[in-house]
Amino acid sequence: MNSTRVGRSTLLATLTAGLALLSLAIPFLGQDAPAPAAGKGGQGKAEGKGGGKAGGGKAAPAKPIRPVEPTPRWPDGRVNLGATADKKGYWEVQPGFASRPAGAVPFQAWAKELFAYRQSSQKLTRPPYIDCKPAPGPEFLLAPGFEIIDTPELKSVFILNMGGPHSWRVIYTDGRPHPKPEDMRPTSLGHSIGTWEGDTLVVDTVGFNEKIWIMGSYPTTDQLHLVERFTRPTLGSLEYEVTVDDPGAYTASWSARGVINESGAAGFVAKGEMFEYICQDDR
Repeated sequence: MNSTRVGRSTLLATLTAGLALLSLAIPFLGQDAPAPAAGKGGQGKAEGKGGGKAGGGKAAPAKPIRPVEPTPRWPDGRVNLGATADKKGYWEVQPGFASRPAGAVPFQAWAKELFAYRQSSQKLTRPPYIDCKPAPGPEFLLAPGFEIIDTPELKSVFILNMGGPHSWRVIYTDGRPHPKPEDMRPTSLGHSIGTWEGDTLVVDTVGFNEKIWIMGSYPTTDQLHLVERFTRPTLGSLEYEVTVDDPGAYTASWSARGVINESGAAGFVAKGEMFEYICQDDR
C-alpha cells in the first residue's frame, strides 16, 4: 500500500513539473513564427486561435465564463490595478499572452539574421527566461502568472512574476524622470516610470542591457525603449499593449498586445494566492 502511494506521488510530481516546464517552452517554441504579411494599414491578415488576430488583436466577443464585476478603484476614483481588501487575487496567464507582433517586424539586416539563427537552432539557443534569468516587457508576463501590487502611498506599482526566477518590477509613479544616460546602470529589467492617462497606466522603460530577450527570439540592443500600457476595464480583465522602439535593431517601432478577460482560460484568480514555483535550469 505504501509503495503504491509513493509511486503515485512521484508520478504526480513528475507530471506537474513537466507541465510547468511546457508552459515556459511553448511561448518560445510555438510563437516565434514569422510575423504575418502586412495587410492594409500594416496589420497582419493571419488569424489566431479563437478568431482573434494573430498579432494579439481583439478576438470576437465570447460569453463570459466568470462573473463580470466592476473595476476596483481607490477613494480618489483612480483605477486600482492590484488587489483590494475584499477582492484579492492574481493574474493567471496562458502561454501565448502578448507574444506575437501586431504585423510585420521591421528588422535591420543583422537583427533578422540573428532572429532566424535563434529560430533554426532552438535546441542550442533559447530565451534566458527558461534558464531562470530575468526578462522584461512581455517576456516578464509569461505563464503561469503574475501579481500587480498598486501602492499609492509609495507612489509605485510592483509586478511580481510567479515563474522564471521570481523577478519583480517596480514602476515609479512619483513623477521622477529617468536617470541621465551617464548615470544609468543597464539592467535586465530597465528603469520604469509610470504615468496615468485616464484609466490606463503608461509605463516608459529604458536602461536595458543586451543580455535580455523581450519576446521569444527577437533581438534587442542597449538602445531599447519600451512603452507598455496596462488597462483594467473590469475586475477580471486586463488589457496590455507594448511598443518596442530599438533603433539599434529595427528600422521602426513595432507593437504587440494581450488581453485577459472573463471569457478565456486565462483570468483573474479571485481569492487566489500565487503558488510556489521553483525554476532550476529548465527543470
